[in-house]
Amino acid sequence: MILSSAVETRTESVNRIITWGENSPEWYRALHLGGVRIGCSDAPASCADYAQKTAKSQGVDKIFLSIPLNPGRTITDARQYSELSRTHPVICEVGFDDFVSQCEKLKLNPDALSSILNQISHELRSANPNLLLGITVYEDELYSSRFALDRLDENFRRSVDLVQLYPHYRKEARRFPEAVERTEKIFPRARIIAGLYPYDRRNYLPCVQGGSTPCTNEEEISLFTESLKERLAMLNHSNVEWIELFPGNFGMEPRWKGWHEPRTCQPERLQECLENTKTMHEVVRTALAQ
Repeated sequence: MILSSAVETRTESVNRIITWGENSPEWYRALHLGGVRIGCSDAPASCADYAQKTAKSQGVDKIFLSIPLNPGRTITDARQYSELSRTHPVICEVGFDDFVSQCEKLKLNPDALSSILNQISHELRSANPNLLLGITVYEDELYSSRFALDRLDENFRRSVDLVQLYPHYRKEARRFPEAVERTEKIFPRARIIAGLYPYDRRNYLPCVQGGSTPCTNEEEISLFTESLKERLAMLNHSNVEWIELFPGNFGMEPRWKGWHEPRTCQPERLQECLENTKTMHEVVRTALAQ
Protein backbone atom coordinates (compact mmCIF):
# COMPACT_ATOMS: atom_id res chain seq x y z
CA MET A 1 0.00 0.00 0.00
CA ILE A 2 2.80 2.44 0.87
CA LEU A 3 4.62 1.70 -2.39
CA SER A 4 1.57 2.31 -4.59
CA SER A 5 0.72 5.49 -2.70
CA ALA A 6 4.28 6.69 -3.03
CA VAL A 7 4.21 6.18 -6.77
CA GLU A 8 0.95 8.13 -7.02
CA THR A 9 2.47 11.12 -5.23
CA ARG A 10 5.65 11.39 -7.31
CA THR A 11 4.34 14.29 -9.36
CA GLU A 12 3.26 16.02 -6.15
CA SER A 13 6.81 15.85 -4.78
CA VAL A 14 8.04 18.32 -7.41
CA ASN A 15 9.37 21.42 -5.62
CA ARG A 16 8.56 19.82 -2.26
CA ILE A 17 12.11 18.67 -1.50
CA ILE A 18 14.43 20.65 0.78
CA THR A 19 18.10 19.88 1.35
CA TRP A 20 20.20 21.15 4.20
CA GLY A 21 22.97 22.82 2.23
CA GLU A 22 23.88 23.04 -1.41
CA ASN A 23 24.05 20.43 -4.16
CA SER A 24 25.60 20.11 -7.61
CA PRO A 25 23.61 21.71 -10.48
CA GLU A 26 22.79 18.29 -11.93
CA TRP A 27 21.40 17.14 -8.60
CA TYR A 28 19.35 20.18 -7.61
CA ARG A 29 17.57 19.77 -10.92
CA ALA A 30 17.11 16.02 -10.41
CA LEU A 31 15.67 16.66 -6.95
CA HIS A 32 13.25 19.29 -8.30
CA LEU A 33 14.46 21.28 -5.34
CA GLY A 34 11.92 23.61 -3.77
CA GLY A 35 14.01 25.08 -0.98
CA VAL A 36 17.28 24.94 0.92
CA ARG A 37 17.87 24.99 4.64
CA ILE A 38 20.95 26.68 6.00
CA GLY A 39 22.37 27.39 9.43
CA CYS A 40 23.86 30.75 10.26
CA SER A 41 25.14 32.25 13.50
CA ASP A 42 26.45 35.51 12.05
CA ALA A 43 24.73 38.87 12.34
CA PRO A 44 21.27 38.87 10.70
CA ALA A 45 22.35 41.07 7.77
CA SER A 46 25.17 38.68 6.92
CA CYS A 47 22.88 35.64 7.21
CA ALA A 48 20.30 37.32 4.99
CA ASP A 49 22.92 37.89 2.29
CA TYR A 50 24.06 34.28 2.65
CA ALA A 51 20.46 33.15 2.21
CA GLN A 52 20.09 35.22 -0.95
CA LYS A 53 23.30 33.81 -2.47
CA THR A 54 22.35 30.23 -1.59
CA ALA A 55 18.92 30.57 -3.16
CA LYS A 56 20.46 31.89 -6.36
CA SER A 57 23.08 29.14 -6.54
CA GLN A 58 20.45 26.41 -6.06
CA GLY A 59 17.71 27.83 -8.26
CA VAL A 60 15.16 28.09 -5.44
CA ASP A 61 13.03 30.88 -4.02
CA LYS A 62 12.76 29.61 -0.44
CA ILE A 63 15.39 29.50 2.29
CA PHE A 64 14.69 27.92 5.68
CA LEU A 65 17.10 29.60 8.08
CA SER A 66 18.24 28.04 11.35
CA ILE A 67 19.76 30.32 13.99
CA PRO A 68 21.07 29.80 17.54
CA LEU A 69 18.70 30.13 20.49
CA ASN A 70 20.42 32.70 22.68
CA PRO A 71 18.25 34.85 24.98
CA GLY A 72 20.90 37.55 24.99
CA ARG A 73 20.57 38.26 21.27
CA THR A 74 17.87 36.12 19.64
CA ILE A 75 14.96 38.40 20.55
CA THR A 76 16.73 41.37 18.93
CA ASP A 77 17.83 39.21 15.99
CA ALA A 78 14.26 38.04 15.47
CA ARG A 79 13.12 41.63 15.03
CA GLN A 80 15.89 42.23 12.49
CA TYR A 81 15.06 39.05 10.59
CA SER A 82 11.45 40.17 10.36
CA GLU A 83 12.60 43.41 8.74
CA LEU A 84 15.21 41.72 6.52
CA SER A 85 12.72 39.19 5.23
CA ARG A 86 10.91 42.03 3.49
CA THR A 87 14.01 42.99 1.51
CA HIS A 88 15.23 39.37 1.24
CA PRO A 89 11.98 37.55 0.42
CA VAL A 90 13.75 34.22 -0.10
CA ILE A 91 13.79 33.89 3.72
CA CYS A 92 10.50 32.12 4.32
CA GLU A 93 11.28 30.62 7.74
CA VAL A 94 13.50 31.38 10.70
CA GLY A 95 13.81 28.65 13.29
CA PHE A 96 15.82 26.52 15.63
CA ASP A 97 17.61 23.29 14.86
CA ASP A 98 17.89 20.72 17.68
CA PHE A 99 15.18 22.69 19.46
CA VAL A 100 14.95 20.53 22.59
CA SER A 101 18.71 20.38 23.03
CA GLN A 102 19.04 24.15 22.68
CA CYS A 103 16.23 24.72 25.18
CA GLU A 104 17.77 22.33 27.70
CA LYS A 105 21.09 24.17 27.57
CA LEU A 106 19.36 27.33 28.79
CA LYS A 107 18.45 25.57 32.08
CA LEU A 108 15.19 27.50 32.48
CA ASN A 109 11.88 26.36 33.91
CA PRO A 110 9.01 26.02 31.42
CA ASP A 111 7.46 29.38 32.32
CA ALA A 112 10.70 31.35 31.93
CA LEU A 113 11.57 29.52 28.74
CA SER A 114 8.09 30.05 27.32
CA SER A 115 8.32 33.78 28.06
CA ILE A 116 11.49 34.05 25.95
CA LEU A 117 10.09 31.91 23.16
CA ASN A 118 6.90 33.99 23.03
CA GLN A 119 8.95 37.17 22.73
CA ILE A 120 10.97 35.67 19.88
CA SER A 121 7.80 34.58 18.13
CA HIS A 122 6.30 38.05 18.50
CA GLU A 123 9.39 39.89 17.23
CA LEU A 124 9.79 37.51 14.31
CA ARG A 125 6.46 38.71 12.95
CA SER A 126 6.74 42.35 13.99
CA ALA A 127 7.57 43.63 10.48
CA ASN A 128 6.47 40.64 8.42
CA PRO A 129 3.49 38.65 9.73
CA ASN A 130 4.06 36.08 6.97
CA LEU A 131 7.52 35.04 8.16
CA LEU A 132 7.32 31.48 9.48
CA LEU A 133 8.65 30.14 12.77
CA GLY A 134 10.09 26.63 12.68
CA ILE A 135 11.70 24.12 15.04
CA THR A 136 13.44 20.78 14.57
CA VAL A 137 12.12 17.98 16.78
CA TYR A 138 13.19 14.33 16.83
CA GLU A 139 10.51 11.68 16.97
CA ASP A 140 11.65 10.18 20.29
CA GLU A 141 11.53 13.66 21.90
CA LEU A 142 7.78 13.80 21.33
CA TYR A 143 7.36 11.18 24.06
CA SER A 144 10.15 12.28 26.40
CA SER A 145 9.46 12.95 30.07
CA ARG A 146 12.84 14.64 30.55
CA PHE A 147 11.76 17.65 28.48
CA ALA A 148 8.02 17.63 27.93
CA LEU A 149 7.24 19.73 24.88
CA ASP A 150 3.58 19.99 25.85
CA ARG A 151 4.57 21.85 29.04
CA LEU A 152 5.63 24.85 26.98
CA ASP A 153 3.15 27.72 26.93
CA GLU A 154 0.19 27.08 24.65
CA ASN A 155 0.56 30.47 22.96
CA PHE A 156 4.06 29.60 21.86
CA ARG A 157 3.10 26.10 20.77
CA ARG A 158 0.31 27.58 18.63
CA SER A 159 2.75 30.09 17.12
CA VAL A 160 4.97 27.37 15.62
CA ASP A 161 4.31 27.22 11.87
CA LEU A 162 6.65 24.40 10.82
CA VAL A 163 8.08 21.38 12.62
CA GLN A 164 11.02 19.66 10.95
CA LEU A 165 10.32 16.16 12.26
CA TYR A 166 13.33 13.83 12.10
CA PRO A 167 13.97 10.27 13.27
CA HIS A 168 17.04 9.56 15.36
CA TYR A 169 17.35 5.88 14.55
CA ARG A 170 17.00 3.87 11.35
CA LYS A 171 14.61 1.42 13.01
CA GLU A 172 11.93 3.82 14.16
CA ALA A 173 10.10 2.87 17.34
CA ARG A 174 6.77 4.11 15.94
CA ARG A 175 5.41 4.55 12.47
CA PHE A 176 5.82 8.05 11.11
CA PRO A 177 2.05 8.79 10.88
CA GLU A 178 1.84 8.27 14.65
CA ALA A 179 4.66 10.76 15.22
CA VAL A 180 2.92 13.27 12.95
CA GLU A 181 -0.31 12.89 14.92
CA ARG A 182 1.54 13.46 18.19
CA THR A 183 3.26 16.55 16.74
CA GLU A 184 -0.09 17.98 15.68
CA LYS A 185 -1.43 17.63 19.23
CA ILE A 186 1.52 19.52 20.71
CA PHE A 187 1.83 22.14 17.94
CA PRO A 188 -1.73 22.38 16.61
CA ARG A 189 -1.08 24.98 13.88
CA ALA A 190 2.17 23.53 12.59
CA ARG A 191 2.73 21.90 9.25
CA ILE A 192 5.23 19.07 9.02
CA ILE A 193 8.54 18.92 7.21
CA ALA A 194 9.49 15.23 7.17
CA GLY A 195 13.22 14.96 7.77
CA LEU A 196 15.41 12.08 6.57
CA TYR A 197 19.10 11.22 6.57
CA PRO A 198 20.33 10.00 3.17
CA TYR A 199 23.86 9.35 4.43
CA ASP A 200 25.69 6.60 6.27
CA ARG A 201 24.96 6.86 10.03
CA ARG A 202 26.29 3.44 11.10
CA ASN A 203 28.98 4.98 13.32
CA TYR A 204 26.77 7.78 14.56
CA LEU A 205 24.01 5.79 16.30
CA PRO A 206 22.96 2.18 16.84
CA CYS A 207 20.32 0.80 14.54
CA VAL A 208 17.58 0.99 17.18
CA GLN A 209 17.07 3.12 20.28
CA GLY A 210 18.45 1.39 23.37
CA GLY A 211 20.58 -0.96 21.29
CA SER A 212 24.32 -1.09 20.84
CA THR A 213 24.65 -2.63 17.40
CA PRO A 214 24.89 -0.55 14.24
CA CYS A 215 22.78 -1.32 11.23
CA THR A 216 24.36 -3.48 8.59
CA ASN A 217 25.07 -1.83 5.26
CA GLU A 218 22.01 -3.56 3.85
CA GLU A 219 19.79 -2.37 6.72
CA GLU A 220 21.11 1.17 6.37
CA ILE A 221 19.94 1.28 2.76
CA SER A 222 16.71 -0.69 3.09
CA LEU A 223 15.44 1.13 6.19
CA PHE A 224 16.14 4.50 4.58
CA THR A 225 14.27 3.37 1.47
CA GLU A 226 11.24 2.31 3.51
CA SER A 227 11.19 5.61 5.41
CA LEU A 228 11.42 7.61 2.19
CA LYS A 229 8.51 5.69 0.66
CA GLU A 230 6.43 6.24 3.77
CA ARG A 231 7.07 9.99 3.77
CA LEU A 232 6.37 10.28 0.06
CA ALA A 233 3.06 8.49 0.53
CA MET A 234 2.03 11.15 3.06
CA LEU A 235 3.27 14.15 1.12
CA ASN A 236 0.34 16.47 0.39
CA HIS A 237 -2.10 13.79 1.60
CA SER A 238 -1.66 14.77 5.24
CA ASN A 239 -0.11 17.62 7.17
CA VAL A 240 3.26 16.73 5.60
CA GLU A 241 4.11 19.52 3.17
CA TRP A 242 7.83 19.03 2.58
CA ILE A 243 10.54 16.39 2.76
CA GLU A 244 13.90 17.59 4.05
CA LEU A 245 17.14 15.72 3.38
CA PHE A 246 20.16 16.21 5.63
CA PRO A 247 22.79 16.92 4.55
CA GLY A 248 22.72 18.29 1.02
CA ASN A 249 25.92 17.74 -0.94
CA PHE A 250 24.14 15.62 -3.53
CA GLY A 251 26.72 15.19 -6.27
CA MET A 252 29.40 16.62 -3.96
CA GLU A 253 29.42 13.84 -1.38
CA PRO A 254 33.17 13.83 -0.50
CA ARG A 255 33.09 17.56 0.23
CA TRP A 256 30.74 17.31 3.22
CA LYS A 257 32.54 18.61 6.33
CA GLY A 258 30.77 16.03 8.50
CA TRP A 259 33.05 13.27 7.24
CA HIS A 260 35.92 14.81 9.21
CA GLU A 261 34.23 13.89 12.50
CA PRO A 262 35.09 10.31 13.60
CA ARG A 263 31.68 9.90 15.23
CA THR A 264 30.04 10.48 11.84
CA CYS A 265 32.25 8.00 10.01
CA GLN A 266 35.36 6.25 11.28
CA PRO A 267 38.33 7.15 9.04
CA GLU A 268 38.89 3.55 7.94
CA ARG A 269 35.26 3.38 6.77
CA LEU A 270 35.25 6.61 4.76
CA GLN A 271 35.02 4.96 1.35
CA GLU A 272 32.24 2.68 2.58
CA CYS A 273 30.38 5.65 4.08
CA LEU A 274 30.61 7.49 0.78
CA GLU A 275 29.39 4.49 -1.21
CA ASN A 276 26.42 3.92 1.09
CA THR A 277 25.57 7.62 0.89
CA LYS A 278 25.74 7.66 -2.89
CA THR A 279 23.51 4.58 -2.98
CA MET A 280 20.91 6.37 -0.83
CA HIS A 281 21.13 9.38 -3.10
CA GLU A 282 20.31 7.16 -6.05
CA VAL A 283 17.36 5.75 -4.07
CA VAL A 284 16.07 9.32 -3.79
CA ARG A 285 16.59 9.96 -7.50
CA THR A 286 14.69 6.80 -8.46
CA ALA A 287 11.85 7.48 -6.02
CA LEU A 288 11.33 11.01 -7.31
CA ALA A 289 11.55 10.00 -10.97
CA GLN A 290 8.87 7.30 -10.88
